Amino acid sequence: MDLKALFEKTRDLVYQTGQYLKEAYFASPEVYHKGKIDLVTTADFESEKRLKTGLSGFFPDIPIVAEESFKGEGVPEGFYWLIDPLDGTINFAHKLPWFAISVALMKGKEPLLGIIYNPITEEFFWAIKGEGAYLNDRAIKVSQTDNLIDSLLCTGFPVKYVMEKAYAFMPLFQKFMERCQGVRRFGSAALDLAYVACGRYEAFWEPYLHPWDTAAGMLLVLEAGGKVTDYFGHPYDPFKDTVVASNGLVHEEIIKLTSKYHPVSVKPARNPFPTVDIIIEYKGKIVLIYRKNYPEGWAIPGGFVDYGETLEQAAIREAKEETNLDVELLYLLGCYSDPKRDPRFHTVTTVFVARGEGEPKAQDDAKDLGLFSIEEIPWKELAFDHAEILKDYLKKKGEKGA
Repeated sequence: MDLKALFEKTRDLVYQTGQYLKEAYFASPEVYHKGKIDLVTTADFESEKRLKTGLSGFFPDIPIVAEESFKGEGVPEGFYWLIDPLDGTINFAHKLPWFAISVALMKGKEPLLGIIYNPITEEFFWAIKGEGAYLNDRAIKVSQTDNLIDSLLCTGFPVKYVMEKAYAFMPLFQKFMERCQGVRRFGSAALDLAYVACGRYEAFWEPYLHPWDTAAGMLLVLEAGGKVTDYFGHPYDPFKDTVVASNGLVHEEIIKLTSKYHPVSVKPARNPFPTVDIIIEYKGKIVLIYRKNYPEGWAIPGGFVDYGETLEQAAIREAKEETNLDVELLYLLGCYSDPKRDPRFHTVTTVFVARGEGEPKAQDDAKDLGLFSIEEIPWKELAFDHAEILKDYLKKKGEKGA
């Protein structure tokens, strides 16, 4: 199959259909509801009709799978087209100029050709397998940023689930907000992937997308030098239920988080929230961190218990994440419950005493790290109820004669 010749015909068809969408955008297309917040417009249907008619005329032997006419039938074997005639319909309906046509030629689960076109910005992204990725006539590459804190990320929320299960998507969003320069949510997965490919975003993640949402963008990212997997780092295809696309350099940092927060594994939050705190003894002193987040102040290292973790596992993980120390848990000091201990919500914390080894370093939620003797503890600057906890610790330590 001559992919270059096939691309030439497809490019012109997509461009012409995009011009129709541009005219419809400034007109008043009718809007319908496929779901409570899942919209479709007459422009979606007309765009799909034009694309299908054109592709069928050019390539009558290649089947077409398109969003608005797909009825859940099986995906064809061999070559076929995947089409999203208007990705970003809610934006389109609200006159937000952020939407695109997405077209991919597939062979099985592998995209061979991909086009993403925003007719408002006149940005025409395209890629042919093995021949690189392009924006209009310019070759594009993913960014070279190699750490998460300097990265700009993007994501989206699935309209089919977000109103009933928003809790399943927010923890991961929050984790990334705490670890990067920013997270954007513009409402078109196709354009999000194209923006990863051209280096404007370092990474994109989203669950429960459809194959026509990601097929063309997947090829763009790969041909631009990036990486595409599912939430667990496994090879991606457009029929997986989660996608992570990145410049490759920050991919492992992304996967460390996404692998913990697949929507199926996130449970509804209920009061109180379980947390752990770890009093780390290190070379005769106590390790305290100065918090990055509100409420600021010196604090005992610790944090929330992840779903599926034991308290002991959470304590060891949080100690490593915030102080870089490997810890051996010595004993359980006790449990503390005070609805006012954290002004954001009610937490119940389990406090362990541990011995630390390694090189202490402030990281994760720690802005700074300090080693304090008993006489040096900054009592008036302690966050939460950590003064009470440390006093109990010193009392118990005195009773033990340590």
